[in-house]
Amino acid sequence: MHRKNLAKRINTMLTILLLLLLIPLFLTIFCQKMQLEELLGNVNRTAEKEEDADMLFCIVAKEISADAPEECIKAQCVIARTNLKAAEETGTELPGRMTMGELQELWGDYFSEAEGKIKEAIQETDGETLQYRNHYIYAAYHAVSAGNTRNMEELYPDSDMPYLSGVACYEDAQAPDYLSVLYLDQEITIEEKDSAGYVTKAQMNGKSYTGEELRGELGLKSANFSVTELEPGKIRIVTKGHGHGFGLSQYTAQKMAEKGEDYRKILQYFFPGTELENVE
Repeated sequence: MHRKNLAKRINTMLTILLLLLLIPLFLTIFCQKMQLEELLGNVNRTAEKEEDADMLFCIVAKEISADAPEECIKAQCVIARTNLKAAEETGTELPGRMTMGELQELWGDYFSEAEGKIKEAIQETDGETLQYRNHYIYAAYHAVSAGNTRNMEELYPDSDMPYLSGVACYEDAQAPDYLSVLYLDQEITIEEKDSAGYVTKAQMNGKSYTGEELRGELGLKSANFSVTELEPGKIRIVTKGHGHGFGLSQYTAQKMAEKGEDYRKILQYFFPGTELENVE
């Protein structure tokens, strides 16, 4: 009986000793596993960030000329990042972008310089997006306004986009492509315009169109146009600006940058009431 108790005690002590020896080993393995998972997580996050930066580069390169002023390109980077994040969050179509091959063909010998300029702007605005009430905004932009940008809530009262309220862009009238003229054998009647002068309702040959629909149908640079009848069935269309007219005018943004305004002031001018928030 005594031997059995002694053997039992020895077994218990050996078990305890074994556990005491194994616990540090288990803790070491567990800690190493956690460190490995953290390392892999960091690697994955770094890879995702690099992938996002590459995508953003191809988007920005499509949206603005690399010859634009540095602060103007930075503003476009924030706009592109905002629209990219909003699309990813809502599952909608991502902003259009160019491939590296297309950019190499476009820029030729200027590729390295243009690439460096845009990537530097992306880095210097790293993670910055425009938000309104803690949500990504619709960061609209266009090439040249007709002298004033448009008020979104004037056309769509329920849009909840007070930051697209319309601002003055008088220098846009100096842009090379501010005015364009088209002659057509058509009958067009303008029925309604918004406060910025953009056509919102028109008829062509008896069919109703919105201004943007007619712009697309005729290949006009913008929906801010006037129609003059030269003779029955023959008209002249004079168009002002280039693009839909909402949000940032790239030409005015360029002029602001040339006068020393930084990208934050440029964005605040075109998107009043929004906040510049870092999402990374």
